[in-house]
Amino acid sequence: MPDPYFCKLYVDTDEEILELQGLLKKLEFDIFNEFSIEIIVYRNEDFKEMARRLVPYSFIECSRYYVEVGTLKEVPEYILGFQSAVATLVSSLRSEKRFITVSCDFEDIIVNKTGWNWTRDTPEPPERTLCE
Repeated sequence: MPDPYFCKLYVDTDEEILELQGLLKKLEFDIFNEFSIEIIVYRNEDFKEMARRLVPYSFIECSRYYVEVGTLKEVPEYILGFQSAVATLVSSLRSEKRFITVSCDFEDIIVNKTGWNWTRDTPEPPERTLCE
């Protein structure tokens, strides 16, 4: 069943989990101030360091963490605002050279507002370069 109040972010970064959690807490306050949300960071058990050197990009294997973002209340009037705020969160995280891939029912909004999300046709994140 579609859930317009929830999304999962795959985060490809070398940061420690506490750094990412701290940044997300700050961004939550700045971006989602009118919504009651929950952001939880998890270590990705499918992460494989070697996958970062391969083409095509495998966002699940390349992401050290995944983040669940969801509203605490399902208020229909806030759906578009929440989804737009998620896109802003993604843009903010990407601005510091993290690769963020979003898995949700509103991926089209993410693409329209941020310029990219993983698809079979466009698997490579913008600005990704492989270091041999």
